[in-house]
Amino acid sequence: MCRLILVGMLLLMCTACGRKAPPVPPRFDGLTPPAGVTARVQEKTLIVAWSDPSRSEWRLVTGYRIYLSTLKQGEESCKGCPVRFEKVGDAGAGERQFRLAASPGVLYTFEVRATAEGGYLSDPSKRVVVDLREGQ
Repeated sequence: MCRLILVGMLLLMCTACGRKAPPVPPRFDGLTPPAGVTARVQEKTLIVAWSDPSRSEWRLVTGYRIYLSTLKQGEESCKGCPVRFEKVGDAGAGERQFRLAASPGVLYTFEVRATAEGGYLSDPSKRVVVDLREGQ
């Protein structure tokens, strides 16, 4: 009986080492990617626009990040290679468009992501393309 109690106490001591586990971030199911994304050229300016977030998410959205990939006249895209996007700017939670200077001879591909407090990002929106290359 005494041995059984001793073995039980030993097992209890081994399972509780007294060290804290690393912190776990709160669960976040994510944001829906921005919808209705469009891009157009107006007087040498590219305008990327998107629609309001859903009613269930509008309080979570703290802003938007705009990403761009470019391909200049004469450059060829690699079939099957991933498209490389770079962050070109941010928009506030109440904003629904972003402006950028346009250059002739460039293929522009945009993605928009919603942001939330804590550094969370949504998946990318659908890609939109503006082709200003000649003969393409």
